[in-house]
Amino acid sequence: MTKTFSSALLVLLVVCCGSAAWAGMVSFTFDDGLSSVYYKALPILKAHGQVATLGIITAKLKSSDEDFMTADQVKELQTAGWEIASHSLTNSRPVSIPWYYSQEPVTGWEKSKCGPNVFQAEYVYDQIAGVYEEEQALTEVATQAEVSKQPGTYYYDRPIAELYVNPLTMTTPDKLNIRAGSYEREMDQSKRELAQLGFKVSTFVAQGTYWTNEIKEISAYYYPYAVAGNGADNRREGFDAHAVKRFLVHQNDSAASLIRLIQENAVSHDGWVVLRMYGVGSSVGPDPVSEDTLKQLCDWLAKQNVKVVTVSQGAAIMSGDKSGQAAKKKT
Repeated sequence: MTKTFSSALLVLLVVCCGSAAWAGMVSFTFDDGLSSVYYKALPILKAHGQVATLGIITAKLKSSDEDFMTADQVKELQTAGWEIASHSLTNSRPVSIPWYYSQEPVTGWEKSKCGPNVFQAEYVYDQIAGVYEEEQALTEVATQAEVSKQPGTYYYDRPIAELYVNPLTMTTPDKLNIRAGSYEREMDQSKRELAQLGFKVSTFVAQGTYWTNEIKEISAYYYPYAVAGNGADNRREGFDAHAVKRFLVHQNDSAASLIRLIQENAVSHDGWVVLRMYGVGSSVGPDPVSEDTLKQLCDWLAKQNVKVVTVSQGAAIMSGDKSGQAAKKKT
């Protein structure tokens, strides 16, 4: 065998059988807690001995909406080794609501003509993530007429930016204590409610690409790790556990294109690729991934011995945390 042929053979072996030489990590994240992840993604990952991170919208978990998982189903995922993360309380956009608890109080109340115990005030934000009276949540109704009939309700007239409330107790405008939910509440309360249901939560999964220094600061107070944005991989140099980057997987992305993405960003540079997905094999939710695409990708990762970790495991590894290194060795 000539030296030239021997070198070519070595290159071929590395490319085709290079699991021993390849490095890097991959994480699957599924936003929103859609039920198709339980029925279709869980069996596929489980068959490959792989896990994922599930971002839960707490309000959806507590609803009876069949498009979303129940608490019992989410517990099955946690038992299977999946990480349960907070994806906020109501999935409200942080740029459209108050950032901090300190910005929640609504002032400027006056008696409304809608009813004897109805008050109204200007609301300066674009969206409402919940209304609270003395920390008790009020119920949203669809019209001014409804709010006038039901104590403990609120109505937001978005075109004129007026918030109407019918409080639980009879009071006067100057004594009305009403707060509109902030993004800090979205982070804090969702984690506390998930903990009450028996979930261990150490990661916050942000909505889309909405991320500012202020929001990052809030997340760092409540969570060790946060998934913040799209379109890049994560590498040890300059790694930020409170701004974990990820790639959005689109409905039409093939397994081959995702494999190339992982080869270029995780394998070649010993980096960490976090994939952002929603539902699997279902039309519910944005950019659903097909079961075949997910299965082909999981097959490839298993055959190439690419490590599949949860977000908290990956972030700990990238940060040099010993607990993360232990998790890495087990995969």
